[in-house]
This record gives sequence, structure tokens and C-alpha cells, in this order.
Amino acid sequence: MSSVLTNNSAMAALQTLKSIHSNLDTVTAQVATGKRVADAKDNPTV
Repeated sequence: MSSVLTNNSAMAALQTLKSIHSNLDTVTAQVATGKRVADAKDNPTV
């Protein structure tokens, strides 16, 4: 069994998850401060 520390696929997946998490934190902060959504399709109240 491969170690997670030496498994290249696992490391790539981990990097992707970190990037998604970072982007999600940014968007969550923007929405929480009242920033408008990018498109009308993103806003269910329109």
C-alpha cells in the first residue's frame, strides 16, 4: 500500500482540494459582505 505522502495522485487531489477550499473561502467572504453575484443566473431571487 502506498503512503499518502508519496502517492502522486493523492498529492494532486490534495492540492486541488486546497485550491477549491481557498476559492470557496473567498467567495463566502464576498457573499457575506453583500457583494453582488456575477450573473443573474447565479441569483435565485431574480
